[in-house]
Order: sequence, then C-alpha cells, then structure tokens
Amino acid sequence: MTQNDNFYLNNPSLPTEKSKFEWTPEMVSELAKCKKNIVHFAEKYFYIVNLDRGKEVIKLYKPQKRVLKSLVKHNRVVLLSSRQAGKTTLITIFALWFTSFYNDKSILIVANKEKTAIEILSRIRTAYELLPNWLKPGVKDYSKTNVVFANDSRIYVSTTASTAGRSSSINCIIGSEPITIKNKKTNEIITLPIEDLLLPEYY
Repeated sequence: MTQNDNFYLNNPSLPTEKSKFEWTPEMVSELAKCKKNIVHFAEKYFYIVNLDRGKEVIKLYKPQKRVLKSLVKHNRVVLLSSRQAGKTTLITIFALWFTSFYNDKSILIVANKEKTAIEILSRIRTAYELLPNWLKPGVKDYSKTNVVFANDSRIYVSTTASTAGRSSSINCIIGSEPITIKNKKTNEIITLPIEDLLLPEYY
C-alpha cells in the first residue's frame, strides 16, 4: 500500500499539512467563528456518542456554556459539580478547540492509570475525526497516547508520577486523580476522587 501524503496512514479522516481544500467564503467565516467562540465550535461541530442515539453534535446547557467560556478566559478554574455532569466532555471540547486553533500549545492528560488517560484522549480523537476536514489542523503524529497537529500543538497522556510532564512546556493539564484530605471534625484522613469532594466537613 502506498502512502497518500494528503492523509495520515491513508485515513481520509486524518488530513496532513499537505492536504488541500477548495475554500469557500462560508468555510473561512466558520473558521473565524469557531476560533473566536468555543460554544459555537462545540454546538455545531463537536460530536459525542450518545448511548441511545449514537453519534450526535453536543447540545450544551447554560452552565456548561459558562464553564467553557471560563476555561477560555481564565487559566485557573475551580468547578464544584456532581457526578455525570459532563465535566470530562467539557474538558475534551476545550482541549480539541485549544489545540486546533492555536499553534505550539501542549496539553497533558494525566491519570493514575494509563488506561484512564488513554480513554480521555480517545474521546478527543473521535471528536477530531468527526470534524469537517477543512476545519481540522493537519496531523503529524496520531497514536492512542500522543497526537501532534501540523500547527505543532500536541495532546498526550501520562500516568501520575513525579516525572509526568518533566522537561515539557505544558499549557494545560487534564487530571483524573484521587486526593488525600483530612476531616476537620474527626481528623480522619481519607482518599477520594476530586469530584466526590462535596461534603461541607471537607471544606
């Protein structure tokens, strides 16, 4: 099999920096809108996999839109939320948007198990593949643990360790890691996921 320079590993969903498109004024306008407005990008082009309906473009709730806008505006965001509120999905939207429209950015996904970090990157990869090709940055490297785009932005995974991200310039860290805290009333020390940190006695 010969290599097609227009597509990475001959996959038509993975354009390279050599891919060429017939640009229309509408495409150029959409490109500018998506870079300027992450919510527009998400609600028009970001696909999720619904267990009942299959692949579909995401429909955001107002609080989710606020979170996305905060992630764009601020470099430190604290979110207190229940389980199954779409936190990981919001982070994957931000990661894909950030690396698609800005050059030389680096996002590190860390988790205590590599499988967890790979699953998050897999969701980003799926959403990337379902974008229109003309909206995508080209691909330089594309594996289950590392994605490098033609704009030299990168998303990669690591397990949580003292060496994670060492010697790398990282713009954003996506983490899924338990933390150890102390109950101020009982002095009990416990370890729990960040998303479970909801009870007042742990504040």
